[in-house]
Amino acid sequence: MTEESRTYRRAMRVTAIGIAALAVIAIPVGLVVAGGAGLLAAEVGVAIAALAGLTTQGAMVLAHAKPAHVMAGYVGGSWLLKMLIIIIALIVLQGIEGFHKGLFAGFMLVGVIGTLAIDFWVIRKARIPYVEGGSN
Repeated sequence: MTEESRTYRRAMRVTAIGIAALAVIAIPVGLVVAGGAGLLAAEVGVAIAALAGLTTQGAMVLAHAKPAHVMAGYVGGSWLLKMLIIIIALIVLQGIEGFHKGLFAGFMLVGVIGTLAIDFWVIRKARIPYVEGGSN
């Protein structure tokens, strides 16, 4: 396994832990603040944050060793699919009566920003060589 592969897998692992920690905090907060509507908002907000963070990381784990144009297809396709799912979810949630939009937005934003911070931190700490050694 290459260092690049380990880095992408580490990002997925840390993101999954971060999303689980957010869920542990968001669910009771949602229940206390708004009851059942807050619980639903917390669950959906955390789920969308997980989708946003883990989809691209999963695409990178699968595609990092492939040619650049194939990797771009994986990453671009995963991004497009993720955006389509999020847009459909937002349209569906818009029509749900009693859904707590403020809690949903808060938990989703915390989760998405958290996953981006994890991506930055893991890549920053990675020791991936820029060039490969070869014969002179």
